[in-house]
Amino acid sequence: MKKKSRLVLPGALIAFLILLFAFSSPIFAQDKAAKIDGLLKLYYDYGKFNGAALVAEGGRVIYKKGFGLANMEWNIPNRPDTKFRLGSMTKQFTSMLILQLVEEGKISLEGKLSEYLPYYREDTGKKVTIHHLLTHSSGIPSYTNLQNFMDEVSRDPYGVEEFVKKYCSGDLEFEPGARFNYNNSGYFILGAVIEKVAGRPYEKVLEEKIFRPLGMKNSGYDQHGSIIPDRAAGYERSLEGYTNAAYLDMSLPYAAGSLYSTAEDLFIWDQALYTDKLLSAKMKELLFKPHIPMGGAAYGYGWGVRKNKLPQSKREVSVISHSGGINGFNTLIERYVDDKHLIVLLNNTGGTSLREMSTAICRILYDEPF
Repeated sequence: MKKKSRLVLPGALIAFLILLFAFSSPIFAQDKAAKIDGLLKLYYDYGKFNGAALVAEGGRVIYKKGFGLANMEWNIPNRPDTKFRLGSMTKQFTSMLILQLVEEGKISLEGKLSEYLPYYREDTGKKVTIHHLLTHSSGIPSYTNLQNFMDEVSRDPYGVEEFVKKYCSGDLEFEPGARFNYNNSGYFILGAVIEKVAGRPYEKVLEEKIFRPLGMKNSGYDQHGSIIPDRAAGYERSLEGYTNAAYLDMSLPYAAGSLYSTAEDLFIWDQALYTDKLLSAKMKELLFKPHIPMGGAAYGYGWGVRKNKLPQSKREVSVISHSGGINGFNTLIERYVDDKHLIVLLNNTGGTSLREMSTAICRILYDEPF
């Protein structure tokens, strides 16, 4: 049989190719960073983005920058380490705590709500499971949808048990597990379950089980009365200009939306999710499993899960993401897990088109027209 010939490259040529790759990779990253910067500057110039952004490619940060002001009254600029309220991005941290307690044998995903909160109304509590709460399929009405809630209740402080009884215990809107309906009450209740099982406040459990082990020193529970260095103020934008966002007592968003963090700390969080530092690989799969359909995507535990089709290559890429919105802030984290890309956008001037911005950044990362 004839022996197949193979190409043998001279050692000098191999060395040259290695050097070429080593130097060209940062150049390509710089080119993408320049495109991202130009894109975000355009949004900033048009008053559509005021905050901080971080983009990682293949697990390496290629871009981070602040735009506009963290405090307009003192003319203090936003930076990558500015602290922003996360809103509903908080839910991914709550779901992580729940699964850690499941792994420790202290909670069952099929356990009934009444098993963990004896004070909860029995007729509902014996039907709703932890899984239902995690996937927004419990049927419990969301307190943020209650009539006049924001105008009449949102400034008042509440204890956890008091708030659960008064605002998270309405009659079921549908049978548990029947469908997806985004629900802040469910994640507030999960915070109460965490406190009951762990025997410590939700805030302390977060610090002990997530923030401290990962070295997320610029993340925490946003208490209005606390002095928190480098915390951004929240603003709302209208045709007349900017105004300070309405006051919200942070005992109300609680485990559904009361955390703050930075773009840099969220990169630490993203990288930890590729490891088993916080949770075993088997349990971590449950976080990102598409448990229940929602539109053209699905919901895992505290995360949205979907496929993005790139317009030019037609390639489908897996995206794990969550957005957040709270008085004066809106936020977005998108993890392109097939390639370890990350997009973090944190804005402190109310609602804006972060998803539109992230779509363009995604296309830059994948060398697509944007």
